[in-house]
Amino acid sequence: MYNPNKKAIDEHEFIALIHHHITENTPSGIKIREKFSLDLPTEPLFKNTKMAGGNRSTHYDLQVVLPEENGSEPIKNVELKYSCKYKPIDASKQPWIDCVQCYNGPGNKFSIGNKYAKKFYETCMDEIIAHFDIKTPKPSFEEWAKDAFKQSKPSTEFVKELREAGYKSTYLSNMRKTFNKQFIATADDLMCLLVEAQKIVDVVFNSKDFWLQIHGDIVEPDKFHVKWTNKINPPEIISVEQEFSKNHSDINFKFICADDNILYGKLRWGYGQCITNIRIDIK
Repeated sequence: MYNPNKKAIDEHEFIALIHHHITENTPSGIKIREKFSLDLPTEPLFKNTKMAGGNRSTHYDLQVVLPEENGSEPIKNVELKYSCKYKPIDASKQPWIDCVQCYNGPGNKFSIGNKYAKKFYETCMDEIIAHFDIKTPKPSFEEWAKDAFKQSKPSTEFVKELREAGYKSTYLSNMRKTFNKQFIATADDLMCLLVEAQKIVDVVFNSKDFWLQIHGDIVEPDKFHVKWTNKINPPEIISVEQEFSKNHSDINFKFICADDNILYGKLRWGYGQCITNIRIDIK
């Protein structure tokens, strides 16, 4: 069965493997350390690594401890981007190109996420209640939103009953797609999104001192590629455009940056269709 937490568990295990190989000075660990010196020749070679906190508020994956300086050992944050495929790493592309989003957070962190939820509540909720013959009284928007933006199973009685009746149903899937077709961001919405996204991108990028890419099987030193990249300044977003996915399952945003790079945002439902977890990703 699909386990929505499995990817996070795999990533944590992979980070633990990196920490193990570097700490134990295995052939794979030696390869990763030697590549650090080759890719970042002006940086002092780190002494060892530390595991990161492993929660969603931490925007890095592990840390490296540098040699002592002025009586203390500087600690730098490292963002890991890895692929299980043994393929060369394209140095001309950004280190996150083959990986997941740089930010994945609840939609209520953005004005447009709150607007989306409010409009959905006002235009769709009564029809959903009638279709499934929901017995629990319709909650206020504020009560419903506690579950709508939550990344876990619902806690309110109304959404619990709705989830039991309609989780992953075709009806709710079609409801979401129909609503998404009609949800058009205004120019003011997009400008507000630009400002809010820029603040988050600044925080996320500024928290990362180094980027580490690994492609392949880290257990075998001859079966993985590795590349280190120094700190990357946050891209400056200069405009935002709304886009639609082909089947309208999500609402997409194209963030055009001053350096000609493009970030992509996605406003989506994470758990089931129209039940819980309205999220916004930025990649």
